[in-house]
Amino acid sequence: MNSLKRLFGGGKGPAVPVSYVPPADPEPQIEVPDMQVTALLALGDDAVRPVILDVRERYEWEQVRIPDDGPFTVLHIPMNSVPARLAELPADRPIGVLCAHGNRSYGVAHYLIEQGYDAHNIAGGITQWHIRGGDVIVRRR
Repeated sequence: MNSLKRLFGGGKGPAVPVSYVPPADPEPQIEVPDMQVTALLALGDDAVRPVILDVRERYEWEQVRIPDDGPFTVLHIPMNSVPARLAELPADRPIGVLCAHGNRSYGVAHYLIEQGYDAHNIAGGITQWHIRGGDVIVRRR
């Protein structure tokens, strides 16, 4: 306690000068845009469709997934594998990142934006995709 008092000029002994160091300039904030499932499903045939990157774990993907033979190109790369597999992602198309509810995909989309990709978080994930009428393959037990 005495050392704290001395630090701030109280107690015994000389006060230790406290210098003010201003905070560093904050890094620019990266905004992660959301893609709404309803907007994705309403894209016309002539629209540039984003590649859908499903970042869920394999067991989640096996339970329910977007078919890869539909109107969207769908890639499955689990979240922790994305940095090592960046070369598999198209640099010339938007990427909609998908998980179960939209939380993990937000972080992956943020990372991809930092790497120079045109990435978006698919709000609500595959849960909203299914609720809003998107095609899914469901594994039946």
